Amino acid sequence: MSSLRGRLIISMLAIIFLIVAGSNFVIQDIQTGIIEGEFRNVGFLLANNLASEISNNFLINDFVEVSKTVNNAKNSYPEIEYIFVADSQGIVLVHTFESGFPKALLDYAKPENTSKEDIIETEKGIIHEFDAPLFKNIGYVHIGLSENRVRAQILDASRKIMFLAICAVLLGGIFVYFIGKRLTEPIIRLNEGAKRINNGILDQKIEVGSNDEMGELARTFNDMSSTLDQKIKELITSKEKTENAERYLETLFHSIEDGIIVMNINHEIIKMNSSFLKMTGMSEKEVLGKTCHELIFETLPSQKEECPVNKLLQTGQPIRFMQEGKFNSGTKILDINSSLFIDKKENPNIIMVIRDVTQHKILENEILLRNRELTVLNEISKNISEAFDIDKIVSKSLENILKLTNMEYGEAYLVDDKTGKFTLINHQGEKGNDPFEPGKVNEVLIVEGRKNTLPAKDVYYSYAVIPLKSKDKVFGIIRITSEKSHIFSGREKELFSAIGNQIGVAIENISFYDNIKYLKEFNDEILNNINLALHVVDRDMRILAVNDELIKIGRIKREEVINKNLYDIFSFLKKRHVDQEYDHVIKTGEIFQSEEKIQYYDEIIYTSTSKIPVKDKNGSVEKIITVIKDVSEKKKLEEELKDSYEELKLTYSKLQELYKIKDNFLSSISHELRTPLTSVMGYTELMLEENLTQKQRHKIEIIFRNSKRLYRLIRSLLDTQIIDSSDLQLTRENIVINELITSVVEDMKNIAVSKNIPITIDIPDSLIVEGDNERLIEVFSNIVENAIKFTIAGEIIIKGETDNEKVHIVISDTGIGIPEDKMEKIFDRFYQVDSSDKRKFGGTGLGLWISKKIIDAHNGRIWAESKNRGSTFHILLPKRVK
Repeated sequence: MSSLRGRLIISMLAIIFLIVAGSNFVIQDIQTGIIEGEFRNVGFLLANNLASEISNNFLINDFVEVSKTVNNAKNSYPEIEYIFVADSQGIVLVHTFESGFPKALLDYAKPENTSKEDIIETEKGIIHEFDAPLFKNIGYVHIGLSENRVRAQILDASRKIMFLAICAVLLGGIFVYFIGKRLTEPIIRLNEGAKRINNGILDQKIEVGSNDEMGELARTFNDMSSTLDQKIKELITSKEKTENAERYLETLFHSIEDGIIVMNINHEIIKMNSSFLKMTGMSEKEVLGKTCHELIFETLPSQKEECPVNKLLQTGQPIRFMQEGKFNSGTKILDINSSLFIDKKENPNIIMVIRDVTQHKILENEILLRNRELTVLNEISKNISEAFDIDKIVSKSLENILKLTNMEYGEAYLVDDKTGKFTLINHQGEKGNDPFEPGKVNEVLIVEGRKNTLPAKDVYYSYAVIPLKSKDKVFGIIRITSEKSHIFSGREKELFSAIGNQIGVAIENISFYDNIKYLKEFNDEILNNINLALHVVDRDMRILAVNDELIKIGRIKREEVINKNLYDIFSFLKKRHVDQEYDHVIKTGEIFQSEEKIQYYDEIIYTSTSKIPVKDKNGSVEKIITVIKDVSEKKKLEEELKDSYEELKLTYSKLQELYKIKDNFLSSISHELRTPLTSVMGYTELMLEENLTQKQRHKIEIIFRNSKRLYRLIRSLLDTQIIDSSDLQLTRENIVINELITSVVEDMKNIAVSKNIPITIDIPDSLIVEGDNERLIEVFSNIVENAIKFTIAGEIIIKGETDNEKVHIVISDTGIGIPEDKMEKIFDRFYQVDSSDKRKFGGTGLGLWISKKIIDAHNGRIWAESKNRGSTFHILLPKRVK
């Protein structure tokens, strides 16, 4: 659709829109006027009339008539939503609500003594409540009118008005469309034809449909297009030839790799090729109109005779020169050829062909720099190979580095192996005032353009710190400094690192050599001062080294035996077949030890000899170290010990017989004591059940307690004999650990209570093991009794848990503890931690030994722990005894 037609339609639609909008505003005003005017007047009128009608009946309390009047009023006016009548106290007496008076209206039951209107929003819509007082304000009438019916009537009227407005819009739109189409179609065809001509399609004809002004305009347009078509075809043919020639030259101009610019006599660039733009990193817009001095020759005068462009304009002769140019893409070195040419208008122009030779120059400089670096490295390498002195190597290397970098000052530090501090060993050049504290660096440290912090100096300086290291060990540093701003290249950093590593390796090698030299002297000192004779031979039995002890024993001189054959010096060795021992060491690579009796210079010597192979990297024996120890004194002692051994053997036999007699005696006396002791314990227990005085009970309890103690002692002695005879038999039954330990604790309750020591048992009922009930009671009795005995104050805790297929019981006390050096002995027979005559606690030392044997018989384990205070005993029992 054309813009003309569009404007017509938009104008018509705007008028229609204004009509519709105005109708809508009128409807809203009518609605507001009805509700706020007529609706309100009706409400107050109904309220006042109803108040007048019911006042008399209300005065005589005839509420039946009041109710009838109220209901008639509600039924007469559909707009009435509800009516209720309240007395002067606000108590509702009559209402029209079928489901009871709503609580939401209680606040409206007693209004002020004036007629008023309240607007209430409810689920059924907006309610206007009108209030009117009865005669002398004895009560109040409340009428609620709903807007719904009034709004419905207004809405119906609004819809009819809107329908008429929409019909008017549709009819107006149709009318505007046809009128606009008739007016705009000829203009649209002319516009489209003009566009096609503008796009080069000249043969255009517009259909003439009328004889009016629009038809005349169409015929004139058709004649004009025919004339233009003929003229332009002639121009196109000529233009194509010219364009082909220009295209060829332009292609050639832009395809040349060298940059080309064309300038006028004012040195302004009027044309350039793509290579020049690529070379400078600039756009055509940035270049055109700029002078060559702005872009290329910033360092050259623009109008003086020295300017190459001026020289070219003066002489007319081509010139060639080198120039450095700064562009967006960076600084470049340019090889420039310039020529003069005259254009069609006889104006002189300058053509410059510019070649970027930056990389070529960089390569030349790189080669020169590499030669310089190689020269320095060769000098450093030569210095390292010729000098075997660390100070000389470092000093000469510092001199070469300063020569390479043209830095002004250098200093070298080495690390003191003992203190780890850096010591200055050399400095060259005039030292600046920059503060520097040497420290370890693992990589080359570069600092460029740092401001001097000293008040007297306001300059910037640069420096590099080169670590002298081999692998990861730093032996020192070299620092080179310049008070001029110096930029270090990445190549220089790599070179510094290589030089530092080379010097570091040299320092390490020299240190290694010095260490080897020291170790050799140290080893010679050790070998010559030990009481062992020693010599070293090679595979051919050629003596390589001997120590002073061998020279002393062998009564030989060192210079007489070195590099001589072993058997030539000690001829008796072959007679004793010692050569076979050396052959064995060479073949097997194993140490061969022997003891020999030698008669040497009329003296009998006993020796213990070790022949130790020294292998090369392939595992072959290349040397043998022979260590000879004089054991003559040892042999004499062995003879004496042999005689003593026979005496000890006889004594041991007699002790065995005495030990057997002792065991028989203990067994007999234990059995003899056990029977009367059982009777004593039985009668004592019966006496405790009788009525005794407190004093009598106390004495009998002492008798009973000590009798039990004696009974356990006798049983321990009997158990000792059973265990010694390996005749310990176990019965097997399922034992609930909690019940067993509870019974043990109950037996010892009186002792624990007397010492005010609580015993806590934390063992699940599910812990069951297979074992001998009596023997396990004996074990836990021994441990719990010891815990009570050795605990002065505190508590005893017994815990149990499952540990895989085993039961783990832990008994902890807060007693005196067990010394660490005696921990391993507490399970030994008859062992007591305090075995002195003045020991504080009694006992035989058998309880823990017997307990361990019983636990071992159950395939279990028992051990103890103690730290400073208190002891903890651990017992591990399998759930099933195998």
